[in-house]
This record gives sequence, structure tokens and C-alpha cells, in this order.
Amino acid sequence: MQILWRLIVVLLSLVGGRAFQSTLKAIPGRKPNKRRSSARSRRENGTFSASEIGFDSLKDKKILVVGGSGRVGGSVATQLVKRGAAVTVGGTQRQNYETSRQRWQTLFDDHSSEIAKIKFVSIDRESAASVTKVLESQDFDLVVHTAGPFQGKVGTPNGVIEGCIAKAVPYVDVCDDYCTALAAKSKFMDKAKNQGVSCIISTGCWPGVSSLMASLLIRRVLQADKTLEPKDLNVDFSFFTAGSGGAGATLLVATFLILAERALTIRNGRRTPVGAMKEYSTVNFGNVVGKKPVAHLNLLETASIHEVFGVGNVQALFGTSPGFWNTLLGLMAQLPSSLLANEDIMTKLAVFSLPIVRVVDIFAGATNAMRCDVTSTKSPELKASAIYAHENLEPCVGECVVAFCAAVLSGKVPPGVNFPEEALANEDDVVAVLSLASIGAHTISTEATGVDLSSEDIWGPITPKVTVLSS
Repeated sequence: MQILWRLIVVLLSLVGGRAFQSTLKAIPGRKPNKRRSSARSRRENGTFSASEIGFDSLKDKKILVVGGSGRVGGSVATQLVKRGAAVTVGGTQRQNYETSRQRWQTLFDDHSSEIAKIKFVSIDRESAASVTKVLESQDFDLVVHTAGPFQGKVGTPNGVIEGCIAKAVPYVDVCDDYCTALAAKSKFMDKAKNQGVSCIISTGCWPGVSSLMASLLIRRVLQADKTLEPKDLNVDFSFFTAGSGGAGATLLVATFLILAERALTIRNGRRTPVGAMKEYSTVNFGNVVGKKPVAHLNLLETASIHEVFGVGNVQALFGTSPGFWNTLLGLMAQLPSSLLANEDIMTKLAVFSLPIVRVVDIFAGATNAMRCDVTSTKSPELKASAIYAHENLEPCVGECVVAFCAAVLSGKVPPGVNFPEEALANEDDVVAVLSLASIGAHTISTEATGVDLSSEDIWGPITPKVTVLSS
């Protein structure tokens, strides 16, 4: 164990130092696009489609963000404040919250006064009694659980969802571990239905928006050829994040823990695990991001899309940049899974590597991109694709989660514990959430061959921030 730990430390130090020199020379900076349109303003106000889902549902709502002091939780909290919600952060350490709030006020100085009103409450996320006590102290309209990492928490009590269901408060989380999410569904589905509580698990950009992209593309391909069944389809997810995407220690820990798992693929309806971060292919993420190398990683959408729709072939690929990060992740994936699955060790590794990661991020940027392709070997002439890309992962996650919050508070999500692709059955509602989630994206696109598909079918009738491609 000592030798393996030292190996990881040395590897990170060497690669990190090399990265600083190479990225300084090789990675140009990109100025964020500042263009704003009246169409984008309409989307920000939620007045864009026939669906009733809009940001107005968030105004003046009391929302508790558990884990709100972290990067993901903070992004959710600030985006909710920008939409007029009254936010309370639930956590274990007030000092972390105070530090984070100061950072938010610096990042969003035009909303500094609203951010100053964010409250803090002490909470134990594993204790339903602690959660219900907090919920009884205020009349909360929604709870968002962002306190990860969620990997390997199948046997860990989720006091947040248990408390929400007990007090009949709607619930949203960002769980990205399929086994943990499935355990929550199995344990709490009937209770949530009996209480009439709407819950969406595994929201965000991926999983979350990616799952909704796939759901619409699947429908369009099946409509194009009535002889096709879901088992005849191939769904390929591809994801890219530049550097760490500005991630905090929790997201780094989650990434390390995922490397301990073989990547699930679905082949001809069968679950087939493959080695993580080994064999790379090149995927085009649109005009701005371009072509990037990606390899298999064990991501939740693979399982959920198969289970919900019965799709016969599903895989999820991931890549990052600079290229040495891919190499490093591939090397780490070869370490014993018992080491990689040790959250305590991975937390120490994340804390150690964070300064190196931050330096590399300065030059690599924080771009986040995802692509979904739906095809069929039975009808090879058919293809439908969608791309979403954002210049910064941190606000991207918040924007996407808040879109799902709007769906819940608009009353469009049925009682129960639902994956995103289950929570929204109406096509207009799916499009509405995708449109809200893409307000800050620099690329939203669709491509189709033999399938009736336009950009509006996925992203709504909106001119995006930078570019829409449809063919």
C-alpha cells in the first residue's frame, strides 16, 4: 500500500510539472463570448415553449441545498438565487460556507446582495432525524442534495431523501453512481408515491441533460422507422472536460473512485464490463470544442438508458485535456481496485493533487461538452445526434440542476423516485428543461440522417448563445 501511494504521488508530481510547461506553450486562451440576444433573454425568463416549465416557478421559493458549500452545491445555490429563490445551505461546517459565500460574491458581484442573504444550517446528510428537524424549522418547497461523492454509498443512509419523503418535500439530487441511485429507487419509490412526493435523482449535465438528450433522440429514430424496437438501437454517449473543469476536491474524489470500476457497456441487451480509460476513439464535439479522444468510463447513463428504454446497445466514453490527464487516468485505472475504491486514500490524493490541477486548469480552461448519437444496425441509414458544450463546467452544472428544479416546482414530475428520463414523459416538458439548461451553452446542435429532427426538437425555438447546427 505504501509503495502504491508513493507511486501515485510521484506520478502526479512529475506529470503535473511537465503539464505546466507544455500547456503554457500549447494551449491558447479563449475569451468567453459576451454576445446576448433577445431570444436568449426569453429563454432566461422561461418564455420559450408550450410547456409550463419555466424559471418563474423558482421565484420566492424556499430551497435547501445540502452540500451547498462545495463547487457543485455552490453553483446550484447561486443559480437559484439568480432566479429569485430564497436559498439555505445545509452543511457540517459553517466556516466552509462563509468562505464559499465570499467566493460567490466575488464571482457574481452583480448579485452580491442576494447572495449575502443565503442562510446556513447545520445538517447531517446521513441522518433522517437531522434532516426532518431542519425541514420542520422552515417551510421548504424543495431540497437539492449535492453532498457527494456518491460512489460506493449503496449501504450508506441517505437521510436527505428519507427526511424529504417523510415531510413530503420534493427532492432533487446529483447522484452519479448507478448502484447508489438504484438503491434509493428501490428503497424509497413506494414511500415517495404514497406520500405524493416528486423526486428526481441523478440530475445535472451528465447525468441529467445527457439522459434527456438521449430520450428525445431515441423517440425520433423510432418514429423514423416503425419496425424498429428499442433493442435494435445503439446509444453512444461521449463526454469531454478540459482540465478538471474547475472541479473541487469532491469531484476529483468521485473521478478517482469511478476508475476503480470496470466500465459498463450494454451489448445486445447484455451487461458487458470493459476496462476503463484504455482504448480511445475520436469524437467531434462541435465547431468550438472540436475533435477529442475519449475512452470507456463507468457512467450512470449507460445503465439507466438501458433499463428505462430497453435499448440494446449503450456505451459511455470520456476524455479530458491536456492529453497527459488521459494518460494519468489510464495509469491510475490499472492500480488495484481495492486502493482506488478507498475513499479516504482518494480524498487525500485529491487534496494533494488539487494545487497541481488548479495550475493546469489555468491553461487548459474548464470546457464541458457532451454528445449523444443514436443509430441502428438494423437500419444503418438512420442517425440522430445532439451536442451540448459549455465554456465552464462549474456554472454549467448549476444551470442544468436548476432546470430540473424548475421542472419539479412546475408540478410536471410525478410522485416517486425518478431518473431524469423517467421524470418527464411529455416531449414538450423535456424540450423545456433542455432549453433552460442550455442558457449558458456556447454550442447546442443537432445532426440527423433519415430522421426528422431539427434543433428546435431538442433545444426549443431559441437562438442560442453562439451556434446552432442542424442537418
